[in-house]
Amino acid sequence: MKTLSHAATDGRLTSLPSRPRNGGRAFTLIELLVVIAIVAILAGLLLPTLGRTKAKALDAACVNQLRQLGIAIRAYAEDHQERLPSAELLPTLPVNPQKPLPRICDILASYLGRVGGTNVATNSASVFRCPADRKGRFAAEGSSYEWNIDLNGHRIDETRTDSAFLLLKPGDFSGGVTNFFVVIPPETTPLLLDYEEFHPRPPKSGKNVAYMDGHVAPLRSSRD
Repeated sequence: MKTLSHAATDGRLTSLPSRPRNGGRAFTLIELLVVIAIVAILAGLLLPTLGRTKAKALDAACVNQLRQLGIAIRAYAEDHQERLPSAELLPTLPVNPQKPLPRICDILASYLGRVGGTNVATNSASVFRCPADRKGRFAAEGSSYEWNIDLNGHRIDETRTDSAFLLLKPGDFSGGVTNFFVVIPPETTPLLLDYEEFHPRPPKSGKNVAYMDGHVAPLRSSRD
């Protein structure tokens, strides 16, 4: 430590300790560790909240995109005698490889400002890409959302399927048959939904769904 000379009354010089130039003092190691521990505790408390906030934002973006897709499907139906499109469930694995159906993203491309036949959107973010899709569905299939192929070619808002039959006595045609219809309520019939559980919501499924009646909601699952 530097010292300053001071003249004593008897003529001798004495040394006095000098003060630090900045007028302060350095942190001790213990004080520094305490500060680090406090910061770590605060970060641990804030990170889960930030994670939940981010998940809610991604979920909201997904819901908004599905709502846009639902509107596009209705616009398509209006241009095609009220018929829904026919598309593949998994374009990379068509049901009939000899006659593959188009991808739903290509069918709806002109209704959403999208470049058909590609996975490139005309704007910076594709409406077909769920922001929480980290499993590459968009890259592989052109969309993070799967099309309900049970509706291929059906009239939109129709409430039942074509007539089918059921053996009254299983395996025995002589036992008689009966015709029946499968009811398709628009408010519970999905048009498009997440391929995967991109938005986990235990114990429910983590999928969002665009329903035939136009609303978008989480997939409703039941124990049955």
